[in-house]
Amino acid sequence: MEVRDLSHRYPSSAGEVVALERASLRVGAGEFVSIVGPSGCGKTTLLRAVAGLIAATGGEVRVLGGAPEDAQRAHALGLVTQEPGLLAWRSVEANVRLPLEITGTSADVDALLERVGIAAFARYRPGQLSGGMRQRVALARALAHGPRLLLMDEPFGALDELSREELRLELLALWERERIAVLFVTHAIHEAVLLSDRVVVMSGSPGRIVADVAIDLPRPRSEALESTPRFVALTGEVRAALRDASRGLR
Repeated sequence: MEVRDLSHRYPSSAGEVVALERASLRVGAGEFVSIVGPSGCGKTTLLRAVAGLIAATGGEVRVLGGAPEDAQRAHALGLVTQEPGLLAWRSVEANVRLPLEITGTSADVDALLERVGIAAFARYRPGQLSGGMRQRVALARALAHGPRLLLMDEPFGALDELSREELRLELLALWERERIAVLFVTHAIHEAVLLSDRVVVMSGSPGRIVADVAIDLPRPRSEALESTPRFVALTGEVRAALRDASRGLR
């Protein structure tokens, strides 16, 4: 996935709002890249442009060598957002099966539920599940078509800290097994550092990419890394980039 000089402006009653300004970013095959930045800096706008949900007003987006819409039609994109968007009247299994029904394709739904650790709740409905479990269902649904690029927009943002930590580690284990390319938006610096190959830092509005920090921690990873000097140094580097951007130093 590659974006080049991506800009986007939203109309508003007070005039145009510049959400993104000449942002350029590349995610390679099997790479895990996180985006961090202050609220309102355009992180979600960038992700939505990559997903083909909005047409940016400037620049170019290429996904798997073509337009995002082509990647959508090929079922090569998966999307997980903060709100899982499950249908309350369908079971867990039926929610995961829904995109397959829409596209007339098939997949082993039982295996998908096993992959995200929720097979025991296949017959439950969303209202019977915790927030963390609902996000597992959303992840299984996003994986249903075997995407080559997984887009995740603060997927753990509404969870309590214990659920967030559990899902973070399970996502890490899933990615290390399967190596799907991931573009992950988060406000949590330590989460970004633990998960990622690179952490991209954005400035405040209008959103610009001001730093791209390589995370050279060994894999496989666990929460034990968070107490190591290198982990602390990398989180400090990302935090400093954010601080400098807010002061206009980058």
